[in-house]
Amino acid sequence: MASMEPTRQANGAPPLAELAQPTSQPPPQGRGHAERPRRGALAGRPLFWIALASLVGLVALFFVSRAARTSAAPPPAIRVPLPAFELADQRGQRFGLEQLRGRVWIADFIFTTCPTVCPKLTQRMKEIELRSRDLGDALHLATFTVDPENDTPEVLAAYAASNGLPLERWTLLTGPLDQIESTIVGGFKIAMGKKESSPGIFSIFHGERLVLVDKEAVIRGYYEANDEGIAAILRDAGALVK
Repeated sequence: MASMEPTRQANGAPPLAELAQPTSQPPPQGRGHAERPRRGALAGRPLFWIALASLVGLVALFFVSRAARTSAAPPPAIRVPLPAFELADQRGQRFGLEQLRGRVWIADFIFTTCPTVCPKLTQRMKEIELRSRDLGDALHLATFTVDPENDTPEVLAAYAASNGLPLERWTLLTGPLDQIESTIVGGFKIAMGKKESSPGIFSIFHGERLVLVDKEAVIRGYYEANDEGIAAILRDAGALVK
């Protein structure tokens, strides 16, 4: 059977019939027409949409964080100057207002043999310490005993150890009864006392609020030791530190 291929010229050039046929390639188009298929292919890739979503998320996060900074709560308005005091810490060393000046600090009031509210106060203070670690040394905790006749420095040190209190950010204070009363009742305006409930049996009472003090030794707020109070005192302490 004869081949259907066209014969070539002697010099190897294609036959004239091939040269006369129109080319099958489309004519070149403009730049915009050439890029459209590439963009369509890019948009169809999952990585493109992931990158786009990430970019949108970052932009949204920027504006949300900026709004949060501008709408941050102002420092508390209450201002009650705290008179100077000097007591003894859990090491038996002198410790007073001068050692706390320049730092924001939070105070609570307990006695170590208390079986009810005092352990709860200590746990709440531990929660504050844990949740405020980003503030570092700028925030300090101070626990004042309302039973200094029994809560000696040695007893306070044992109480701190048994409760795992971080003493690098936390100080426990005791001293003569008259100085304790002057500091707590006269300075902090927190009630405390001891009364004879039956012959030879005394009960100790004291206020259960937490007190926030600023860098200038000025009381800035009183807070309940509940979830709302803890959130509020952490917010206000952070505002005072910054």
